[in-house]
Amino acid sequence: MKNGYFKTFSDVKLYVIISSNLIKKPLVEVLYDVIKGGADAIQLREKTMSDSEFLVVAREVKKVAVELKTIFMVNDRIEIAKKVDADGVHIGQSDIDINTARKILGHNKIIGVSTHNIFQARIAQQSGADYIGVGPVFPTTTKDYEPPVGLDYLRQVKKETTIPFVAIGGINFNNIHKVLHAGGKRVAICSAIISTENILSVTRSFKNLLMA
Repeated sequence: MKNGYFKTFSDVKLYVIISSNLIKKPLVEVLYDVIKGGADAIQLREKTMSDSEFLVVAREVKKVAVELKTIFMVNDRIEIAKKVDADGVHIGQSDIDINTARKILGHNKIIGVSTHNIFQARIAQQSGADYIGVGPVFPTTTKDYEPPVGLDYLRQVKKETTIPFVAIGGINFNNIHKVLHAGGKRVAICSAIISTENILSVTRSFKNLLMA
């Protein structure tokens, strides 16, 4: 889907997931560092916050995203995504279905779906997802995932699907080259960026690898 900053989601290379329990600095400072470092899209994921708390944070993120012209996605909470006019929502396999999400948000918003096997990927594409998350590629501690799917699933998605896909799960400087060699062009990163001391330079380093 189109939005005000990118022609399509396919323009995204670096997708950074923001969770307040993993950051060591004020949220706004983290956002500025991540975006100025090269993040093309950010996703707000807060599993333990109440809706009222999440709404306050989402409005903060939206303000910075608009200022710095970056795609802003909300994880799961579609009503809040609509309320703050986020660019889209990212949903899991056990969340709201794509058709319902589309009815709530409208056709001009981005809808992404987490997938863990090729059957889920095919269904997401057939149902009209704008992109799919592929993972967890590697073991991760930031989310309650299924066991790692490894690089074979990533290769399978590249071969069998046509919509943009984002590799996610445990990606860091030690293994990102494996993702790139397997055909991944977009990565979603959380703790390997937002939990570091120098977020700006770390983000920039990841972006440079993706643009090489």
